[in-house]
Amino acid sequence: MQTACPSCDLVVEIPHLSAKQVAVCPHCKTKLSSSQANQDSAVVALSLSAILMLLSSMFYPFLSFSSSGITQTITLPDAARILFNYDNDFLGLFIDISIIGLPMLLLLLIIPLHLGLLKILPYQWGKRLLKTTFALQPWIMSEIFLIGVMVSMVKIMSMADIEFGVSFWAYGAFVISYIATTAKLNKQNLWYQLKEPVFIEQIKPNTRAIDQGLRACHVCGQLCDSEICSRCESKTYTRNPFSVQKAAAWLITSVACYIPANIYPIMYTTSLGDETPSTIIGGVMILWNSGSYPIAMIIFLASVVVPLAKALILSFLCFMVMQPANRQTKSYTRIYQLTEFIGKWSMIDVFVVAILVALVQLGNLMSVTPGIGTIFFTTMVICQMLAAHAFDPRLLWDSPNNLNKVKQETLA
Repeated sequence: MQTACPSCDLVVEIPHLSAKQVAVCPHCKTKLSSSQANQDSAVVALSLSAILMLLSSMFYPFLSFSSSGITQTITLPDAARILFNYDNDFLGLFIDISIIGLPMLLLLLIIPLHLGLLKILPYQWGKRLLKTTFALQPWIMSEIFLIGVMVSMVKIMSMADIEFGVSFWAYGAFVISYIATTAKLNKQNLWYQLKEPVFIEQIKPNTRAIDQGLRACHVCGQLCDSEICSRCESKTYTRNPFSVQKAAAWLITSVACYIPANIYPIMYTTSLGDETPSTIIGGVMILWNSGSYPIAMIIFLASVVVPLAKALILSFLCFMVMQPANRQTKSYTRIYQLTEFIGKWSMIDVFVVAILVALVQLGNLMSVTPGIGTIFFTTMVICQMLAAHAFDPRLLWDSPNNLNKVKQETLA
């Protein structure tokens, strides 16, 4: 198989892989492909298990909160429903989509794909189905929501009795099954089922694709010598158009949201009629003073340090695009990959607020309501994820002549 590394653009000839073998780029060590061994039955079984667990988690008690003889019990959909009751439609819709809707849709698509649907579907339908399936995965945040639930329990465990319901354990089993499913998902094998890759003759391995006039399709990874991908018929580009400009625009928007997200309260806590606002830093200080040092550090890192560090790192990488590649470029690529991976984990605090709002509703005795800071924080994390997706790491490896070529192509 011929391919170009998505991180450094090196052309690589990948041989047939045995079971459990992984192909990595010899230049920047980016994972390029995994074993082509048939794992369809395992993926289908895990997907069915995940769907069953997700459905089970929808209809039974998820968490119970008891204080002063008053008990509040919620189901999983209540986390978003109560936010709708507070006119926080944006956050409620985001939670419903990211932890229930998208995971269910992805699993429902994966099953027929691994049962041979691509072999009988018309080409155009199969192509759209694969594109949709792979586009959903980065926006699914079920595992982050589960961590957020655990953090919220630590926050309120000292003030009330907490009981985990059947749905909580079912959702935990769903997250484990979902992670196992996606770990076995072989994107290259699915594209092969749709259409065999086109082999380009007289190709020079261990040289960069841009230097040979080749392009790697950003959708299916097919190496192309034309503007239209020969496998998925997507328009191909030497580099993602206006990559740095798009990344910078999303970064500026995220920084504009980062400031109010840390200034305005993310939630209000009412106890015996007395309402107290809580910012992100304020919540971290409460956890620290109560002795929950690990949880305080997790929230501080995920909600304060990581967003700021990600903005600084992506800004630095946008600047380094204009500098010639050097011995540090491989490290810059690794940093970018890490930044892209951890981006959505900043959403932990948003899910903590959602759980607390849904669970702690005991009237004037004790209740939690969402603050406007939550909207700014959610928007900030989404913008940073979009910035990371927009940035093209191959630009870090390009020479000035390559950059001029990319600029001319983009403006053409």
